[in-house]
Parts: sequence; C-alpha cells; structure tokens
Amino acid sequence: MKNIKWLAIPLSLWLLAACGNNNDEVTNTPENAPTEGTTNNNGTTNNGTTNDNNNNTNNDMNGEGATNGNNTVTNANNNSFDFTHFSLDVDYSATQEFDVEYENEQSGVEASYEDDVNNERHYGNEAYNRMESAFQSFKFDKNTSDDEVISEVLKAFNLPEDYQKFDLEVRFADGTEKEYHKTK
Repeated sequence: MKNIKWLAIPLSLWLLAACGNNNDEVTNTPENAPTEGTTNNNGTTNNGTTNDNNNNTNNDMNGEGATNGNNTVTNANNNSFDFTHFSLDVDYSATQEFDVEYENEQSGVEASYEDDVNNERHYGNEAYNRMESAFQSFKFDKNTSDDEVISEVLKAFNLPEDYQKFDLEVRFADGTEKEYHKTK
C-alpha cells in the first residue's frame, strides 16, 4: 500500500504539469484584433457591461472601422475581424467533422483547427494561421441573416455544403453573442 502512495505523488505532479500545458495558445494575432473585456468608445466593454455613458460613436464595421479602446478594429480589408470568440462545428458524418475554435481574451488567444475530412489537426499559431484568411474574408455582422452567415463561413473555409449539422457560435466585439444552427 505504501508503494502505491509513492507512485501516486509523481503521477499527480505529471498530470498537473500536463494540464497546465496550453498548446492552443496563439502569439501571432494582429495587434488590432478585438479582445474580450476591452472597452469600446461607446462606454461598453466587449462582454457587454457598461462602464460609462461616453457618447463617442463607433463607425459601422462594413468598411469604416471602429475604435476599440486604444486599438482600431477594422474590416476584413485591413487585416482584422469583428469578433472575440468563434466556435464552428460542422458534422459530415459520425466520424468526420470540421471544428474551429478561436477565443481572444485579455489573458491570451487560443485557437484549434481540426479537420477530419482532410485529416488535419493544428493548435495555437498553426491553427490561427489556417483560419486567419477565412476570418479576414468575413463580411457578416450581428445583423446578417443566419443563412447568409452559414453560406459565407462554408465558402471561407472551402467546406462542402453536404453537411449533416452546422453549429456556429460567435461573440462579436461589442459583446453580442449569436448562434447559427442548421441541420439537414
């Protein structure tokens, strides 16, 4: 029984070290990418809570850009995008799916890119590099119709439309959270 106790200690330390290793961390995102919890000029934080009633106005994200605290959040033509969280899961069969996760919080950026159809798995900077051009091509915003968003996302990632289930969750830079679901 004492031998098991001595084996459990190193095993526990190894497990803690493995859990602390975050290989999804991204270090090469654009400086002007919106971050969860930063303050916009309209007095709200990106998680939707109000800080003050400053009457500065954000410009439309369809080309003019908007100020995000000290950083400028610009449209796709200027190498940034209008969301802090992007979670995509497209199921093609019971064993094939396309899964992209992106989260930009004040504590850091995490990304994963898993494509069972093409047998690709990327994490951290590699994942971000795989998804960045798709993100920059997006023109949708929180007011775009569900079908338009789904079509645009499929096209940007070059995904076939013969999916069984499409699930997308997006948290826009202003804190608005939207979900897009479609089952065929």
